[in-house]
Amino acid sequence: MKRLISLLRATMSGGIQIFNYHAKTERSRRIMPVILATLIGVMMLFSASAMAGELKRDGAESAILSIYTLVTIAIILMEGIYKSGDLLFRPRDNDMLLAMPIKKSTIVLVRVMKFYIFELLYCMIFLLPAIIAYAMNATVRPSYYLVALTALLILPIIPIAISCVIGAIISAVSSRFRHKTFWQIVLSFISLVIFSVMILMVNASPEIDGNQVVAVSDLISTFYYPASAFVDLALNFNILQYLMFVFSHLAVLLILVVVISQFHFQIVSRLDVAQHAKTVRTKYTYKKHSQTMAMVKKEMIKYFKTPVLLMNTAIGLVLLVVVTVVLCFNFDGIVSSIMESVDDFPLTADEISAYMPSVTFMLVAFSSLLTFITATMISLEGKAFDSLKALPISGLKVIMTKVLTAMLLIVPVTALSGFILMLRFQFGILESILVLMATIVISFVTELSGILIDLRYARFDAESDAVVVKQSAGVLVATFLGLGMVLFTISLLFALVFITGQTVGLLIMDAIFVIVSLFLYFAVATRGKEKYAKLMA
Repeated sequence: MKRLISLLRATMSGGIQIFNYHAKTERSRRIMPVILATLIGVMMLFSASAMAGELKRDGAESAILSIYTLVTIAIILMEGIYKSGDLLFRPRDNDMLLAMPIKKSTIVLVRVMKFYIFELLYCMIFLLPAIIAYAMNATVRPSYYLVALTALLILPIIPIAISCVIGAIISAVSSRFRHKTFWQIVLSFISLVIFSVMILMVNASPEIDGNQVVAVSDLISTFYYPASAFVDLALNFNILQYLMFVFSHLAVLLILVVVISQFHFQIVSRLDVAQHAKTVRTKYTYKKHSQTMAMVKKEMIKYFKTPVLLMNTAIGLVLLVVVTVVLCFNFDGIVSSIMESVDDFPLTADEISAYMPSVTFMLVAFSSLLTFITATMISLEGKAFDSLKALPISGLKVIMTKVLTAMLLIVPVTALSGFILMLRFQFGILESILVLMATIVISFVTELSGILIDLRYARFDAESDAVVVKQSAGVLVATFLGLGMVLFTISLLFALVFITGQTVGLLIMDAIFVIVSLFLYFAVATRGKEKYAKLMA
């Protein structure tokens, strides 16, 4: 056990940056993730308490447990699908561990435990508030706290196992191609799209009637054993059912480790071995570009050669595409589901269709404001940042080319989705212009904010790109800021549409984003430029 803990600590130090802070100035960075996680947890607690209070009126407060179990599992699965491959088969400490006299099963167990610790944080942020909210709104027995603690610890195991199996399949398939990274990204995106469509189609099913929350809770309990066992044990504790609940999850963990151990080394070997080139001769070409075009080309190459960055920043855009497709082909089913689930719903199907420009604006805002590509672009320069500063290019131009690159990645996707929805729901000319304008100004605000955050929290000593993209303070700040901006945008647009009308509301929202973008550009051109000049790798 002591040896296993030592291995786990060693591999964790290369993945979670909080384990690597030693100097007093660096230790202060631990505060930011803790504060942000606490704030999100408090927000989830208020949300869960409000929902539990409403459910208590109908005597169905236990539904809060299964609903939040589904939310937590969905988050773990969606993140785990693209994270599991790198955690299991492409960690930076592969050479160190594989060179030691350690069993393959032990190495796989350490990898899975590292993955488990990552995902356990989501249980603490999303599931723990529901557990507390239920205890506040229901009369619970002492056994409830034992069941709740057990659920927090073991519920991530099954979604982790599913993610690891999907990640292993993706890694095994991509390892047989010449361009391994490219196929890993493509297959991961396909898996995410399929999973997202399944979730949306289930939630949009018109078969769910009556009280939607209770109906979804019953559906979860029927088809997902851990959720039903958790709720049953919370209501009526049974020692045999409790032991079955625990040992079934431990059995899944054991089977996962044994199965993946059988082909872990083969996949790692194929991923590390370079494929033979089909051509021996290489023809070098030279083409002169302007400074801006050369910098954009450099940033584009860097973006697509950094899988962890691509996967982390493309999720919002992928979800936008999925939602666009679902709305185009299953709009009637979604409307029927909403109208059947909510008694005395105030809008007809035609009125909902008439408000689609506002819905499209919200979808664009959601996907753009959560896609902070620039929040890591400076930090990802690493030790090469000093060489970049030595080039005869002004700091402001370097900063703005990073912003331009991010917009070239975001705007085509959001604009295409908006254009498709315009054709499907026949927007007016002015509404179409305002929605298309939103795809530009919202992404401009997002990426200007991201570059300012990265200039403030730039980190050049990270051991890998994954540390910068997943665990840096700048990314956490950007994520929290993006969530706040999404909530503010959606709330304000709702108010404006019902007070001033849809067209005027969209016009005001675009004007607000234009004003904010001008303010942010001024901040970048002054303080951002000064901060860039002072940064040292």
